[in-house]
Amino acid sequence: MRERLIPSTVRGRLAATYGILSILLVLGLGTFLVFSVRERYESRLASQLEEQALMAGSAVSAQLMSEGATAPIDQEVKNIGSSIATRLSIIDPTGRVVADSVSDPAALGNESNRDDTAAAIALSSSGEIGSIRSKSEGLLVVSVPVPAQSGMVARASTSLREVNGAVEKFQRSVIATALVVSWVTIVVALYVAGRITGPLEELRRHAAAVARGELDTSAIPASTRELGDLARAFNTMTRRVRDLVEESENSRSRLEAIFANLGDGVIIVDQDSTVIGVNDAALAILGTRSNWAVGRPLVVAARDVDLHNLLQHSYSSGKQQSATIQYAPSGKVFEAIAQPVDRKGERLGILVLRDVTELRRLEAVRREFVANVSHELRTPLASIRALVETLEAGAIDDPEVSGDFLHRVVGEVDRLTALVDELLDLARLESERVSLRLESIAPLKLISKGAERLLPQIERAKLTLRVDIASGLPEISVDRGRIEQVLLNLVHNAIKFSRPGGSITVSSWEDDGNLVVSVRDTGVGIASSELPRVFERFYKSDKARRSDGTGLGLAIAKHIVQIHGGAIWVESEQGRGTTFTFALPYDHPEPVVHEAEPIAIAI
Repeated sequence: MRERLIPSTVRGRLAATYGILSILLVLGLGTFLVFSVRERYESRLASQLEEQALMAGSAVSAQLMSEGATAPIDQEVKNIGSSIATRLSIIDPTGRVVADSVSDPAALGNESNRDDTAAAIALSSSGEIGSIRSKSEGLLVVSVPVPAQSGMVARASTSLREVNGAVEKFQRSVIATALVVSWVTIVVALYVAGRITGPLEELRRHAAAVARGELDTSAIPASTRELGDLARAFNTMTRRVRDLVEESENSRSRLEAIFANLGDGVIIVDQDSTVIGVNDAALAILGTRSNWAVGRPLVVAARDVDLHNLLQHSYSSGKQQSATIQYAPSGKVFEAIAQPVDRKGERLGILVLRDVTELRRLEAVRREFVANVSHELRTPLASIRALVETLEAGAIDDPEVSGDFLHRVVGEVDRLTALVDELLDLARLESERVSLRLESIAPLKLISKGAERLLPQIERAKLTLRVDIASGLPEISVDRGRIEQVLLNLVHNAIKFSRPGGSITVSSWEDDGNLVVSVRDTGVGIASSELPRVFERFYKSDKARRSDGTGLGLAIAKHIVQIHGGAIWVESEQGRGTTFTFALPYDHPEPVVHEAEPIAIAI
């Protein structure tokens, strides 16, 4: 209730304070004036009554002195009282009323028990000059000694009705004045308070706008120095806050951009190991979504207890911890670094994940490559060493044996030379340091000439070759020697893995702006598990590695096709043959078309 009565605004409280103060001041002053006026009126009336009582006492004293009896004085007192409209009474030393201007003295009885009467009799008996005043039942009573009559008292009394009426009238005037003054004071207080609180209210609105994030607001300084300084200080504060917020937003945007585009995965967790931030790289490594991971415990979001243990170890030690983790859900391998960060009132943990799956795979490929090269080099070198040691032991003196051994040594050296040449050729292709000698050539000529170069080997293997080239194929711009090398590698592989009586089919057609060439055989085929690896260096489907060749042909073919902007792939089924296909894009916007009939060569 009290809160509802008190105004809630500064303006209202100032106006109410001034109004209440003015009312209290006017009422206090009015009360003082009312008492003062009443006292003045009663004092004046008492003086009049005192004079009238003295006049009646003098008349009664003179009559008593001349006649010596008290009976005639009652009439005298009535005559005097009727002339001055005041009640007069004469009281003897015993307190008996001997004369009264209004009533019969015998009916009034003895008044010695009244305090004012007893005091007046005592004053008269002492012979002192003075008067006794009292108020009783709305009457003002003044008693004085009767001259020359010891113990006798003359009393004058009148009603206070007129005095009370005058005082009440004056009191109403004071109340009316207090109300008018209070109203004027409130109006003035509201105006003055408005002038004071207006700028404060404007500042409040601007402060609320700043609290809502509207930092471009600006308050107008008031004319008064203090409020003007306050508005200017507020504007300065707002500008500083705006600058700080802009700087913070810029820093946050830069950090978010860096955080989002880091190649390494980053996970930020709080002291309870709850994920509070994760970037795209970490999501890719963990194979999850941001809106699912954030807000969950790390062990739930990452689905890996080793990562959780690494973080807890860093928390307990207070130092950076690292480990290589085999991530079970995806089979990836990543290096994880956990770093605790202590801030005011909180502890954060930062996990950095680096995917090393491909690096580990490349390391495995490198080790396998070294092992393959070592194997490919060891076999001919061991053969050469054995042959040379045999010759050194005396076989060189036998012309027939030495000639055969030297022929074998030359063959092994040729094999080593071919291996080194293919390795150099593959290295140049992989480093893209090969310059292509492009020429425009008809597909019929390109494919048929390449296939015909292996006719002797096909005949020895008792196989059949069929070349099927679609008619009307436009010329294509390629490095003829390199593409023939690809074709020879594919046909040579088909010869090696096809049984006698089988067939090899070389086909070509145009598809979606590409020249497509396929080599299909009826050989032993390749297992589906080995198909993704057939283009790797030194990879052989023959686990015993007894087949001829270095295992680099398909890798070289793949790079040759790729540097021409094309693609190569394989399809196979064990026991039903293999098909290698490569596609080369046409370079000429208006290719030269050679009309030719389909060709089929059967051997």
